[in-house]
Amino acid sequence: MGEHDGRHIRRAGTTGAAVAALLLVAGCSMLTGGSVPDTAATDGTAPRRTASPSPSATPTPTATTPPVAELVGVTLDAGDVGEGAPATVSGTGPADVAFRVRGDFAVVMDLDCSRCVGTAAVTAPGRMSPFGEATAPLTASFLTGVMRSDPDEQMLIVQADGPWSMTMRSWNDLPSVSGPQSGTGPAVLFFSDDVSHVQVDYTPADADDRFGARVFTTSDDTQLFGDTEAFSDTFEADLPGVVAVATNGSWSITPTP
Repeated sequence: MGEHDGRHIRRAGTTGAAVAALLLVAGCSMLTGGSVPDTAATDGTAPRRTASPSPSATPTPTATTPPVAELVGVTLDAGDVGEGAPATVSGTGPADVAFRVRGDFAVVMDLDCSRCVGTAAVTAPGRMSPFGEATAPLTASFLTGVMRSDPDEQMLIVQADGPWSMTMRSWNDLPSVSGPQSGTGPAVLFFSDDVSHVQVDYTPADADDRFGARVFTTSDDTQLFGDTEAFSDTFEADLPGVVAVATNGSWSITPTP
């Protein structure tokens, strides 16, 4: 497998197959940032123009590029993240977090922002959408580093208003869950169920909320799905595997055959 292959999920009773990185590349804006693809530019509606006496005076519409995340200038060193050896870091307000990955695994970021206000987000330099964001106060989990090509030394940006703490650990150290799971806000879960689908029920927190999920499986069958409205539906998900949820709303996930 090449340098763009995904990280490994290692579980007892599984083959330890690599997880493909295509999902992260193709679905980054929808799932890492908790938003769905913007269809406004592709709905077939022509841009409104201002009347002009000369055809040459008609302006040409230009595409806009979303701003990218930049370092805030306050750096905290979380140290090494290894199998069975999580790293912890804490701060107050926005901060840059440096850490080093010691192994071939993705990193789960457990953020405790229960004394924060406003919106909390975890992102990285150069990203147009964060790994995750949600309305504070919150305790939530996000996922990063699923591609094999991700460097060992990495930098995160925590955007928060208030005191916070974060634990970073290998996704192989996630506790297993089985059967129906439910919650509110972002989460990262390892489902041990050996099934081919999940039933998902979603209730938005407000009119601006949306739901997105990434599924990384031990069978190398990654999936991506989401919506901007409430739904109850069944999706392909060749579990066992890791499911990363991005939303402010309420959700339930039930493994099904």
